[in-house]
Formats: sequence, structure tokens, C-alpha cells
Amino acid sequence: MNCIQQLETLLKTDVLLQVNEDIEELEQELQKKSNKALKEELLYMQQVKQYFDEVLEDIRLGNLKNNDAQDILESLEEMKTENEDDV
Repeated sequence: MNCIQQLETLLKTDVLLQVNEDIEELEQELQKKSNKALKEELLYMQQVKQYFDEVLEDIRLGNLKNNDAQDILESLEEMKTENEDDV
């Protein structure tokens, strides 16, 4: 599987599922209590979702280069490692 296919699979089966779940949780928290930090986090997560949606669209259109896909995969791996360290 090349980097582009690997990235597409990871985004569809893991990353975007988690991002959508995080957005839902933040929206529910905001319904209970509204504060600036939650609003900022929700906005950030919505921007993350938009970015990955755009990446998927670039893949669909054939506009994503293999080395760009590799860079994104490496960034996702770094983020995963950082999140595991925080736990």
C-alpha cells in the first residue's frame, strides 16, 4: 500500500472518526456550560476536521503527492506519540 492509500485509510477509519467524536463531546459540553476554552477547542477541532476533509478531497482528485502524504503520516504518528505520552 502506498503512502496515499495508507493515509486515506487511516483518515477514514481512525483519525476522522476520533475528530468527529471529539467535536460531538465538545458540543455536548458547551450545551452544559459555555466557556471560552471549550469554544476555542471546538473551533480548533472543526479546523482539524476541515483540513483532513480537504486532504481526502485532494486524494480523491489525485492532487496529493506521495511525499506530502508521507509528511502527513509522519505528523499523525508524532501526534499519536505525544498523546500517548500525555496519558
